[in-house]
Amino acid sequence: MKTLLVTLGDIAGIGPELIVKLFATQPPAPGIRPLVIGDLEILRATAAFLNLPVRFVDEAAGPQADGIAVRSLAHPAPGAFRVGGISAACGDAAYRCFVHAVEECLAGRAHGIVTAPLHKEAMNLAGHAFAGHTDILEKMTGVEGPVMALWHPRLVVSHVTDHLPLRAALDAVTVERVAHVARLTHAALVRAGTPRPRIALAGVNPHAGENGLFGREELDIVRPAMDLLAAEGIETSGPHPGDTVFLQGLRGAFDAVLAMYHDQGFGPMKTLDFANGVNCTLGLPFVRTSPDHGTAFGIAGQGIAEPESMMAAWRLAVRLLEEG
Repeated sequence: MKTLLVTLGDIAGIGPELIVKLFATQPPAPGIRPLVIGDLEILRATAAFLNLPVRFVDEAAGPQADGIAVRSLAHPAPGAFRVGGISAACGDAAYRCFVHAVEECLAGRAHGIVTAPLHKEAMNLAGHAFAGHTDILEKMTGVEGPVMALWHPRLVVSHVTDHLPLRAALDAVTVERVAHVARLTHAALVRAGTPRPRIALAGVNPHAGENGLFGREELDIVRPAMDLLAAEGIETSGPHPGDTVFLQGLRGAFDAVLAMYHDQGFGPMKTLDFANGVNCTLGLPFVRTSPDHGTAFGIAGQGIAEPESMMAAWRLAVRLLEEG
């Protein structure tokens, strides 16, 4: 039996609603034990508000209890924050839930995490100076350069850089980093059942540089990285123009595309299918997935949040645990 943790995220956002809707529709997975790290009363109140027949039980009730187990950590009282509002208290609670989940995985007591969205500004207001989940994971696990990948049923898009200003991102695109991201992407696809992944590398510049006419990053960085990978037995193609490579991938030419910076990959994939994209962190000693969206404060507490991306994140985490 493998334990898959689900973190509550920022409770002023749509995290509690997503979790209730997830377990209202998702059948139990054989060999997978779900455990929510969050707040039992908030989840029960959310299920009642949504009028969904999901039973949440205290983890202390034991495995014989009928329902989704919850490990409650201290959260702000319901009247101490405003749903849809940014607060340091909620940011701190979301951070502590996630840190606890990571500690459980590192200790071997859990095997993966599905994270509901946290709010970066709220977390930073609480004194936790991170840009998001990936930065926290890098610090806590000691893994150098974990990779943010968008996993869609039709295409995986891994990012050579993620939450960096564009000027800084260009400096961070190096031969070593491109090769590192390609290796992790290749390994993840093989683990998920694709024995010979077809990985395309997007160019950095317009038209993939036009052989140096519009920039030399493709000649000096991307192609040397491809040569290095080929020597290791990892075949790649490119560099491809960034304005067409995703369309080619979605038409079946590739299993994965390496985007060189955040919006190069996130823009096309979110436009394609906002609901079914999953953010998956590659390179960790455990599975970590999350929905491909944020806390959605503007619709929090209204019962209208769409759970498809959260459901897709759960299904991918289960799949990776089963394959692994």
